[in-house]
Amino acid sequence: MDSMATQEAAGTLALALSVAAAASISLNIGKAVQKMKVEVLKKGKAMLKPPHRRDFLIWLFGMSLTFVAGVLVLVAQNLSDKTSLVTSMSGVGLVGLALFSLFVLKERVGPREWASVLLIGAGTSVISYFNVPSAEKLFYAGPMYWCLGGFAVFAGAALLFTKILNRGRAFLYAAIAGMGLGFMNIFYHIGPIVADGSTMAQFKTAYPWVAFLILGNIGFVMTNLAFFHGTGIVIVPTVNSFLIISPMVFEIFIFGTTLTPMQYAGAGMIVIGVIALTTGGGQSKSASAEPAAPAAPAPSR
Repeated sequence: MDSMATQEAAGTLALALSVAAAASISLNIGKAVQKMKVEVLKKGKAMLKPPHRRDFLIWLFGMSLTFVAGVLVLVAQNLSDKTSLVTSMSGVGLVGLALFSLFVLKERVGPREWASVLLIGAGTSVISYFNVPSAEKLFYAGPMYWCLGGFAVFAGAALLFTKILNRGRAFLYAAIAGMGLGFMNIFYHIGPIVADGSTMAQFKTAYPWVAFLILGNIGFVMTNLAFFHGTGIVIVPTVNSFLIISPMVFEIFIFGTTLTPMQYAGAGMIVIGVIALTTGGGQSKSASAEPAAPAAPAPSR
């Protein structure tokens, strides 16, 4: 009986991680598509008409991918016993993004990128292999409000900092987006707990609606604002790193759960892989590959 229960738990974990990985791939490719065409939003109502309509529809397709990602995250959190198990799969989406860049965008993916992909894959395997199922799902409302308050203070201070000093917008907007998406995962995880494990009954509570309509949109809006002020090399690893790390910290207080030391090590491998994958200087390589403009002729005397 114990063996059957163990096999069932392992199967559920594998399904949860697979759905979470699919959500991460959809989210990251969606962000890439939005980044490609985000400037069209500055056109206002003109983006609905030619010649800008095509760019707007492409941006809208990217947004639809992030919507699909939100639904998949909800499913994954219902299958998982720990919030951070799902959010730790955020690095896997960058693997999908690397393949998307290689086969669809026809961009160069070099040894550093593939090494990062392997590191992310190894970290994901470590988190999965060393998981210890939680005996009981608990939820503490008081610490949740304190953690939400801390997030609100951080976001307010970050926005004030960018307003006063007029700098750091890309990083801080991306950090707010990552924490917002992290809290979205936490609220998705709370829903089934307060609904006594019922998938459908959770929609009678506020938690999935707050997660999807408020926290998810905070992540969506702040990511797009970050795209106006910085490059994907800064924004993508920042969003994903805060998305991975913040639930690991907050779930200690909100759910009373922690990962094993090996799982934290696996998460560290994923974060390192995320940073290495998205800060490899791919843009400078592509820029240097372009032929240099011919030098202007010297003025005749």
